[in-house]
Amino acid sequence: MPKAKKKWFIIKAGSAQVYSHPDFNSSCITEAIYGESCRILRHKDNWFKIECEDGYIGWVNSFFGIRSLERNKPKYLVVYPNDGGCFISKYPFGSQMENYIPGSMLINKKLGSDKVIDVATHLVGIPYKWGGKSSLGFDCSGLVQSVLKICGLEIPRDAKDQLIFFKNDQIDFIDVKPGDLHFFGSKNKVTHVGFSTKGAGLLHAQGTVKFDSIDSSKKDHNEKLLDIYLSSHSIKRKFER
Repeated sequence: MPKAKKKWFIIKAGSAQVYSHPDFNSSCITEAIYGESCRILRHKDNWFKIECEDGYIGWVNSFFGIRSLERNKPKYLVVYPNDGGCFISKYPFGSQMENYIPGSMLINKKLGSDKVIDVATHLVGIPYKWGGKSSLGFDCSGLVQSVLKICGLEIPRDAKDQLIFFKNDQIDFIDVKPGDLHFFGSKNKVTHVGFSTKGAGLLHAQGTVKFDSIDSSKKDHNEKLLDIYLSSHSIKRKFER
């Protein structure tokens, strides 16, 4: 009987950089987080072409994890800082754990849309990292995707695809609630996304995860983003479907 093929790559590093090509000199396009089960599509030398849990496809080096016959079956998800108020690098925000650690919760518990800002607020101060989607560093769309996933809504990885995902949920600025999304860019290109803390308030990843405003009357208003504001979109409608 032929030996069963190990078609899964389980991430065992805090985060694993996923590249556009099997080469560390190629661009890092996203990352996979501890405990994530990635489907192996191809194998080349010490590299695997994988499909991440969110459907993103790229190349990861073999030293970031192990091959497996089956998907990982975690019980807990790291959501909040530990008792010392920190996320640890070994098990960052979003890690899928077999055993409980401080700051984790049962993986099948969905927090819902009302907890989005609460979860995201615990990430304030974390540095910006291109392709990042954990407490080791976030880019703007990685922050939005990771927080919404933990709260119970899975969305695409990139800001342009997130805008398409929420296209039918556009709302007037006056109706924006905490956790809704503000998108920025030009008519032909989405360049940034962040959570509304209510109305013009913004929690986003730009330099660091931080609070800002797109209200020109506020002291903390972000003039550059105000100039390229595109639209706002409700998240609650998607959670209710």
